[in-house]
Amino acid sequence: MINKRVAVFVSGRGTNLQALIEANKSNYLPIDIVLVVTNNRDAGGVSIAQNSGIPVFCLEEDSKTREEYDTILASTCQENNVDFVILAGWMRVLTSVFINNYINKIINIHPALPGAYPGANAIKRAFNDAQEGKTNITGVMVHIVVEEVDAGEVIDLVRVPILPDDRLDLLESRIQSVEKPLLVSAVNKYLNTIMTQSTEMRDIIRHYRGKVRDRFEIGYNMICFHLSDRISSFDRHICDIRGKGHILNLMNQWWMERTTHIIPNHLVHVDGNYQVGKKCKLIPLEIIVRSYMTGSTSTSLWTHYKNGTRNYCGIDFPDGLEKNRPLPELVITPTTKGEVDELISRQQILDRGIVTEQELDFIYEKALELFRYGQMVADKKELILVDTKYEFGYDVNGNIILIDEIHTCDSSRYWRKDTYLARVNSGQEPQKLDKDACRDYVKTQCDPYKDPIPEIPEDVKDQVYACYLELYERLTGENFTQPRRESGTYSLDSNELHNYFKNVHNDIVVILSGSPSDEDHIAKLRKHLDIHRLFYKEHVCSAHKKTAQLLGILNEYESSGRRVVYITVAGRSNALSGVVACNTNHPVIACPPFKDKMDMTVNINSTLQMPSKVPVMTILEPENVAISIVRMYNL
Repeated sequence: MINKRVAVFVSGRGTNLQALIEANKSNYLPIDIVLVVTNNRDAGGVSIAQNSGIPVFCLEEDSKTREEYDTILASTCQENNVDFVILAGWMRVLTSVFINNYINKIINIHPALPGAYPGANAIKRAFNDAQEGKTNITGVMVHIVVEEVDAGEVIDLVRVPILPDDRLDLLESRIQSVEKPLLVSAVNKYLNTIMTQSTEMRDIIRHYRGKVRDRFEIGYNMICFHLSDRISSFDRHICDIRGKGHILNLMNQWWMERTTHIIPNHLVHVDGNYQVGKKCKLIPLEIIVRSYMTGSTSTSLWTHYKNGTRNYCGIDFPDGLEKNRPLPELVITPTTKGEVDELISRQQILDRGIVTEQELDFIYEKALELFRYGQMVADKKELILVDTKYEFGYDVNGNIILIDEIHTCDSSRYWRKDTYLARVNSGQEPQKLDKDACRDYVKTQCDPYKDPIPEIPEDVKDQVYACYLELYERLTGENFTQPRRESGTYSLDSNELHNYFKNVHNDIVVILSGSPSDEDHIAKLRKHLDIHRLFYKEHVCSAHKKTAQLLGILNEYESSGRRVVYITVAGRSNALSGVVACNTNHPVIACPPFKDKMDMTVNINSTLQMPSKVPVMTILEPENVAISIVRMYNL
């Protein structure tokens, strides 16, 4: 691999910079640190860079706007032919002016877990929450930088516990001790994954690895899940079970197709271990519906109840309830959805503003309706649906729909109905059709919340697989005839994934602007393109000053075989729209920026004056631009 040219941004001591320099000297990282950027000339990172012979560019705070500041940073990096940027203790939020010049090429280290404590003072905020009993864990992550602060794709992370008798300085010290090795390993991982993909793949496909599933986001329209063979419990990975992912995918498809009369869902297509769905905005809740007093983990309803708890998730439970016996009525015990799931009450959901009361009423109503339907189907198959979890999201129109999975043995607990009473009456556990055999084995060997997970014997794994198989065949009435393939058989590389989606994601909107000064206007375009889930890419390229570069950009899209719509953002002497329209057979929409009526008049006149046989549609309102594109695509 040819060494990548890297700029490292620092604001403080520079210890992470030192770690990168040392990793580079040891040939662990194939990078050349060609520039250190700082906003503080007294930062410790400055002397570290100088001692290593690395050029330093200092741009301190002054009267510049954020956009002007970032324009200088972007120009400086481009002048130094920087391939990607590492933020190693950079205490400024980058704007889209800089980010759009290095999309998927900026990585940041942040002392918190995904979704928790974005922005400044993350360690202190986590520590304060721990003092109030709200959490007992934090961590460090390395992620791709996007416009939303600390919200991009996570490359790697480390969890750091917050101890009962912790002090803030001790917690800070433990976090700092894991930052440097994490950053070095994450950069190496980044170089061997994202940076080796083609430009097109980096821009349209974002990969997230979950506990049991891999998620591929395809632009703004589609999402693909790869159902792995991984088994998760105790909030960690415990083993792989060969063939599990394929069965679960088919089971989920079976249930999704049969519950659309209750609520629409995101599922579009199923292929082997893959499912393709409509991308939705996640509602960060797991809605758990329970019909029995049971559970085995430290956070389960039964564990809390037997230890004396009578209020669980805001619900009061009477005395005298027995394990594995029916509850007086169905209950919903939600949890937050994040790196660490948190029990939460209905009132807390409303107090935190996660959803409105009307939305929560709808979610609860549909969850109970789905569960009762699942109970009815299971009963006919001599099964008991004991409990389950549902997830919901907003679709492109803002409607709440069902997402993730439904009534699989990973999300639900099933018991055999025919032996239930006899076993419970004799003090035995019900016969389960889930992954409990693996869970139970782990609990007999160690403390699963603290100790390393032992190797699980193959016969125990086979027992769990047999449960999955039996449940699928009982529910569907069909024989599972597919071969039980080895774990990892279904993995796709980037090119294969691109081919897999090229027919369902063949449309692209290209925003071309003549100057970074048009950012405010482009932001309005983004807003409406996002609303309609239109995939877009942006380029800043002057038709006057960088004509050859502009033609190169156009050639990339003209030769791609995709349906393209160009949006040109330029005014005054609008050469940009004309040059684009002269070099494409695809539609060109000019959306000129303007500050006032006089400016609008000048820009419109310039945009309308196109030569013959150079068709350019002029639309002033960004919203109408997005609607027009939807109609062009016949979406």
